[in-house]
Amino acid sequence: MAPTAASYTSILEEHNVAEKQRKARIHLLEEMEKESFNGGCGKNAVVGQISKEGSMGSSLESSDVPVLGNLLRSIGDVDNLTLILHSPGGDGTCVEKVVTICRAQCRNFRVIIPNRAKSAATMIALGADEIIMGPTSEIGPIDAQVPVVVAGIPRYISAQSFIDAREALLEKFKAAKKAKEDTKPYLQMFASLDVPFIEECQRMMDFGRDVVRGLLVKYMFSKDTEAQTKAEKVVKMLSSVKQHKVHGRLIDGNTARTELGLNVRLLAKDDRLWQSVWEYYTRSEISLGRANSPKMFETRHEMLIAQTA
Repeated sequence: MAPTAASYTSILEEHNVAEKQRKARIHLLEEMEKESFNGGCGKNAVVGQISKEGSMGSSLESSDVPVLGNLLRSIGDVDNLTLILHSPGGDGTCVEKVVTICRAQCRNFRVIIPNRAKSAATMIALGADEIIMGPTSEIGPIDAQVPVVVAGIPRYISAQSFIDAREALLEKFKAAKKAKEDTKPYLQMFASLDVPFIEECQRMMDFGRDVVRGLLVKYMFSKDTEAQTKAEKVVKMLSSVKQHKVHGRLIDGNTARTELGLNVRLLAKDDRLWQSVWEYYTRSEISLGRANSPKMFETRHEMLIAQTA
């Protein structure tokens, strides 16, 4: 019997790279869902939220909330929900809602960080019961960033830096006054300060601290008798500009677990779960590059890719 010739449709399917990669990622998500959550049992679900490194529009923003919410509806209620999160951070005001809608779908919530979860993404991770990190994982400081233009070039500077500059100027003024030196130069500099802007910087920093403190006490440290004390330690360390120097400072899994006291599960590079996580992240990054897209939201049931403006 002569072999049946391939149809036009089947040949097109062979060349559909996006569909092949989607199937490969679904397989990895299925493998990860087989992994027990803290040794527990029940129904598991894994959600991927991956941003393309250096891509315009990759930051967290309020418009991500309904996208993630609709994606979560496709999986329904589960016992254990895992969010694979890779993001440079972004709008901190959407953190509480992201954590809330994730936790509304499950009894236990964990975040896996394949590469980077910085700033606002760090705050989301702190709203989990457990954070899973591997050799390449990192979180970062939570100091709010404000956009400024320097020599015509847009830059982001820590809100705390403006607050610290005002405090440093005040100390110099007090020292000059005590030494009976000329204080006019300091008064002139005070006059040039944008007081409402600095007050806004203070509110932004206070907001970030309040969110992290609340999430830790309510969730990760909820069963700890010293929850408030532990949360304050984390807030102080993660919001310290003087300690971290730069906003992108690396905080690896070991530091997060030992120095910050977070509930972090460290995976070795040859751990089966970590290998699945890393392959999923790598495939997602490549797919976003081919699609020229800044971010992807995905479950076994559905995939949503953001479009560039």
